[in-house]
Amino acid sequence: MLNFAEKPQLDGWASAGFFVFNRRIFDYLTDDDCILEREPLERLTREGQLAAYRHVGFFYAMDTYREYKYLNELWASGRPPWRVWE
Repeated sequence: MLNFAEKPQLDGWASAGFFVFNRRIFDYLTDDDCILEREPLERLTREGQLAAYRHVGFFYAMDTYREYKYLNELWASGRPPWRVWE
């Protein structure tokens, strides 16, 4: 990864996911006002310690009850797009 920008505007891609950190991440957090997506992640990027994975399969956020219902309807249909195993 060459640089880190929180919520960049990308054509056709969404910035979503989760982080997996080594406990040394706490060495990068300076105080209670420290914003993880600023200095700590930017520094980890400069040091070559941050990587990203580009997922090209199905993605649909589940942040609202409406999205929860929709995804459960897809599952109940027996053919949810994320189910890739038999």
